[in-house]
This record gives sequence, C-alpha cells and structure tokens, in this order.
Amino acid sequence: MRRTWWATLPVAILAVAACSSSGDTVETSGTTAAPATTAVAAQATTTTGVTGDDVELAGGRLVVPAQNVGDVDLTRLPVGDDSISTTGPAQGMLYLCPEFPTDGGGAGVEGPWFNGDGTFDLTAKLAVEGDVTWPEAEFTQVVEGDSRVLTGTNLPVDQSTGTFPIAADDPVHQYDSNPNSIFVNEYSIEIPAAPTEAASPGCVGGEVGFLLNGVVLNSPVDAEGRDAVAWEGQDPCQGHPNPLDGYHHHSISPCVPDEGTGQSEVVGFALDGYPITGHRGADGEVLTNADLDECHGTTSEITLDGEQVTTYHYAATWEFPYTVGCYHGTSAIQGPVFTPGG
Repeated sequence: MRRTWWATLPVAILAVAACSSSGDTVETSGTTAAPATTAVAAQATTTTGVTGDDVELAGGRLVVPAQNVGDVDLTRLPVGDDSISTTGPAQGMLYLCPEFPTDGGGAGVEGPWFNGDGTFDLTAKLAVEGDVTWPEAEFTQVVEGDSRVLTGTNLPVDQSTGTFPIAADDPVHQYDSNPNSIFVNEYSIEIPAAPTEAASPGCVGGEVGFLLNGVVLNSPVDAEGRDAVAWEGQDPCQGHPNPLDGYHHHSISPCVPDEGTGQSEVVGFALDGYPITGHRGADGEVLTNADLDECHGTTSEITLDGEQVTTYHYAATWEFPYTVGCYHGTSAIQGPVFTPGG
C-alpha cells in the first residue's frame, strides 16, 4: 500500500513516558483504531540547495510531499548516537535523564542504509512488511479548565502498521528481530492546557508526548541509547512496539497529516503540555536544528484549538533529536507513562 503523510486522519493528540483556560470544553476525537555521556552535537544536516520532487520512503510504500522535505538531503542524515547529553541541554542534542537505562535490546547489526561516514540514508532504509489495521484504535482530547485530557488505546487511528513480531522472512529481520507484539494499551493523561516555561530545561526519559494519531511519542533513542530512527526496524509509518508501551514512534510519523505549504499544523503534544508541530516553520521553510533552541522548539504563531495563537512549541526535523530535545516546561508525568501490568 502506498501512503502519503498527509492522508486524511481525524484530529488527535500527544503525551507520554519512555521506551524508556477558562471553563470552556474543546473536544476532538477519532475512533477506528552503557549510560549516555555528554557529547558534541552531530554534524549539521546536509542540504541539497534545492526543493524538488516528492520523496519516496519504505521502498515506495510512503510518499512525503516535497514541501515537507525542502532542501534537506534525506540520503545523508547524521546518525545521532553521539548527540546525547546527561548533564544539560544544547542545540541539536538530546538531554537524556541519567537514570534512563541503555542496556536493553535493539537492532543487532547496521543496515545497508548506513553510509559508513556517520550518516544514514532514510530513503534506502528498509521498512517492516505488513499492512495491519486496528479497529480498536481510539483517541480523544478534551480541554477542561487548566487541563488537556488525552484518552486512547495507543493504537494508530485510521492508520495501518507493519506486522510485528518481525517475521523471519522479512528482509528487516536480519538487522532487527524485534519479538514484540502490538497491543491495546489504554491511557488517560492530563497535561497543562496553558503550559508555562520551567525555571530550567528538564531532561527527558522514555516517553515524551502523544501524536494526533493517538500513539505515544518516545524520545529519539532506542533501548541501547542509540539513534532509534537510524537503527531500529520500523514500519512505513516509522513505528514499532516494545513490551511496555506497545506501538510507539521516536519521531513525527510521516503518516500524521501535515498539509499545506505554510506553518505546519499541530501534530501532537509533549508531556509538559506544549504543542508539537510538523517540519515547516512560520514561513513554510523546512526546519533544521539550526532554526530551533536547545529543547528543539521555537515561538511563533500557530493554529491551536481552532485559534491563532503565538506560543512556544516543539517542531519536527528530519535530523536527530527529531522532536523534543528537553522539556521547556514541566512534564506532567514523572516516570513512565505506562507501567507493567497497568
């Protein structure tokens, strides 16, 4: 099946933990569905200098519109393994909480999409096979007073997934043999509807928010503290399961709609309550780390809950750390969003 990342989806939302304003109510819903150390930021993303054609990913099973790629060269994205700090935030880096475990499992072998020079080719990365739909998928967000309440089953609304566990005859299996299954994982989470800046940036753990497809957004590292987008076996919508969260993303899924050519839409929310927008900035330009602050965010006018507001928000990039690099506000959840057996 061939997808475009702006294919119609119901409006949804964002909030989560790890792989590791008035009384008005606004509601939208969709149903169907070794420790890291301080390091320097990865090299800047290579740009081609031109904005060209739509880009095919996952062997042509997914098409990303040209306006959401710009002049970023998706064939030479920096691998973010060394762009992680446990001591403080910095532009283009992930501020990872020191207690985040990095001794778990993950992809065992570099795939052929690694270029051998510290970069990887996203257009050549293999995607997990399969086209599985999830009728149990549900997602609702409601603004109640000072809180935004996110409720769902952590299955992608109006979106299919790959087949997990990864089958032995799937070409991805030789690089990542992920044995985990996708399952219903119900949540109901309150985050600030009008978040405020914290006294100092906060570190992130496993989950960092929820996307509008109803799926949890994890930080950009795998269970070994590596760049998850570069290493992991993921499906065309850039998702996969682990035993705690179930299905999740480590970056903004290209299957979450981000239409138009101007400022990107809100595609999710971080656990501190701030919105997350797509790849395009205020003038419609495709953003890179150089355009964003130490937490991977910026302040601009966006559409939020049907109104034009000027607010701080995180933004997506094609380069690590992809979304939330640290918390600009205070996370509403301390520790994992999902707990074993909970």
